[in-house]
Amino acid sequence: MTPVRTEVARATVRGRAPHLTALALALVAIPVVGTTLVRASPAANEDCLACHSQPDLARSTPGRGGSLRVDPAALAASPHRDLACSACHTGAQSMPHPERLPAVRCATCHAGAAGMVEASVHGRARSGGPSCATCHGTHAIAPASRLGPEACATCHGPVVNAYQTSVHAVALTRGDPEASRCRDCHGPAHGVLSHNDVAAPVSRRRVAETCARCHADRELTTRRKITIPAAYTLYRESVHGRSKDPGAATCSDCHESHDLRRAVDPASSIHRANIPETCGRCHAQAAKDYRESVHGTALARGVTRSPACTDCHGEHRIRGPREPGSPVASAGVTATCSHCHEATGIRETYGLPAGRLSSYQDSYHGLAARGGSPAVANCASCHEYHRILPSSDPRSAVAPGNLPATCGKCHPGAGERFAAGVVHEAMASPSRPLLHWVRILYLALIGVTIGGMTLHNGLDFAAKLRRRLREHLGTVADHTAAVRRWYVRMTLGERIQHAALAVSFFILVYTGFALKFPEGWPFAWLARLEGGHAWRSNIHRVAAVVMVVTSLVHVVTLFGRRGRAMLAAMLPRAQDARDAVSNLLHLAGRRPTPPKFDRFGYIEKAEYWALIWGTAVMTVTGVVLWFENQALQWLDKWVLDLATIVHYYEAWLAFLAIMVWHVYQTVLNPDVYPMNWTWITGRISDQQLRHEHGAEWERLRAEEEAAERADRAVAEVEKPGGD
Repeated sequence: MTPVRTEVARATVRGRAPHLTALALALVAIPVVGTTLVRASPAANEDCLACHSQPDLARSTPGRGGSLRVDPAALAASPHRDLACSACHTGAQSMPHPERLPAVRCATCHAGAAGMVEASVHGRARSGGPSCATCHGTHAIAPASRLGPEACATCHGPVVNAYQTSVHAVALTRGDPEASRCRDCHGPAHGVLSHNDVAAPVSRRRVAETCARCHADRELTTRRKITIPAAYTLYRESVHGRSKDPGAATCSDCHESHDLRRAVDPASSIHRANIPETCGRCHAQAAKDYRESVHGTALARGVTRSPACTDCHGEHRIRGPREPGSPVASAGVTATCSHCHEATGIRETYGLPAGRLSSYQDSYHGLAARGGSPAVANCASCHEYHRILPSSDPRSAVAPGNLPATCGKCHPGAGERFAAGVVHEAMASPSRPLLHWVRILYLALIGVTIGGMTLHNGLDFAAKLRRRLREHLGTVADHTAAVRRWYVRMTLGERIQHAALAVSFFILVYTGFALKFPEGWPFAWLARLEGGHAWRSNIHRVAAVVMVVTSLVHVVTLFGRRGRAMLAAMLPRAQDARDAVSNLLHLAGRRPTPPKFDRFGYIEKAEYWALIWGTAVMTVTGVVLWFENQALQWLDKWVLDLATIVHYYEAWLAFLAIMVWHVYQTVLNPDVYPMNWTWITGRISDQQLRHEHGAEWERLRAEEEAAERADRAVAEVEKPGGD
């Protein structure tokens, strides 16, 4: 560079007087112009920087402004430091260059990147789209690996500002190399696609997969201590993740697209106080109802323990109300509500009443729900799902004035009587004296009756074991001598009645206890069959009809000759009491021989009349419970509660009596073990009849002998020569 040109440059830098600058330029222009007229000289980078390194070098073309300065240090540090200026500025191969140079074409060297940009959202922009220099700069070129959010801020200022407050940006500021930047979500810098493009990593269809690159990486989530490492897996199993609706909620709908904050941040979209608003973007009516509810108003007042949407529905694995296992399904919503309403700390702090869960679970609704019924009423059926209001609020579904309509949804025509009853209180609590004492009396009756039966059969079993031992030792005669003849004990019709009664009884017991104890291992399989079909209740009712019809058939047979004789033999007499005392003395070893029973002893009579009583009670209470809507048109709710208690405890009394009394007498009794086959064959041997019904055997023998004597007398008369 000549001394004169150097001096001109220095003069320009120092800002000398205009006339000196003009003089210097004139002196320079003479030899330069002259030289140009002769030939153009090749341009070197030093020649370019001689002018373009000047701070105040600017465009002079009218309508085009802007600095033309190039920072030599920045250029020397850029990836283009080894390129000649003319490699990019193709019109400046020689000095002096034309006043207007062709536009720089980065595609000359970066054809692949340029092609990606052309296909990207930036390249598709009709006007105002960014150029290469917008992101990379002009001479201080920054490689993509070093570009941060600030490069995007040139065009996307508000978005970058939102990103700067996110958990990702905070981690990036702290020096976390794994923190997500723009390109980690939006894809390669040159191939950025619009979020409306289905192929874009941030499109609604793919954004969950994009988030999963980090949030489904177990090693990364463990290393970064991410609270919910399986968030993506849970989301994919949710109603949102499985939905085919293109508008179904995805990660960015709840967590925001750029301003992703921690749940503890009050400004976060997933902060407890903001969750209803976040969910309300899609579920507007549910959010409105929730805000009016006792839960929503409490949360708005700062009661952070008040449940929000995610407490009931879950966070990521949100399941529908009809899905098995869903916390808001019919079978699960009660347990969901009980998380708060049965938590001692929450109840005591906020004054919630106790015993709500237990009172519901002991009701028919609770028992059927535990058994898997999808149609039975649960907490939400009465209190509603989102617009839950206290009963003191006239708008509440459980306000006294609204209870008839609420109950009437399932019990049409029975609303007012049903609503007049006690709600959420144990049926047999001391506050309800009649029901309480009925339960106490039944428990006492069961204890005394079954206890007496157990004692009686225990003594009988011990006595028969002693006798069998003596028979084995030969000290007494064996009562099981060879059978000489058989007697008819039960006709075919009676055996059919007995079989129908036995089968229907045990089905009723099993299906009834399956309602009361659905989680018990003997009944759990039946509960699992419910799934939308009331198998248990239908089977129970069919068995009830069979038992009632069998009982009616039996009543009809009592009008026949054999039936009248059987009924007369079944009537209790004073002799039965004497036989019972005598037999107990024998069993206790106080009498050497047992009494001789007639056709039916006190054991059969007690069992028969107990069966008659139990069948009548179970039929009446069962009909009331079966047709509760019709019954409540005439009866108050306490009558149904009384029928429920009687039906339940009468079932226990009948079941235990059959097992302890009848099963012992016909199966476990040492005299008939392993079974008394009479109920199948209808026959009884003469030895068994003599042993068990001595009085009947003697009477039958006397009748047979009398008949034989009469036959002989007739034969004597009919003999030739007879009188």
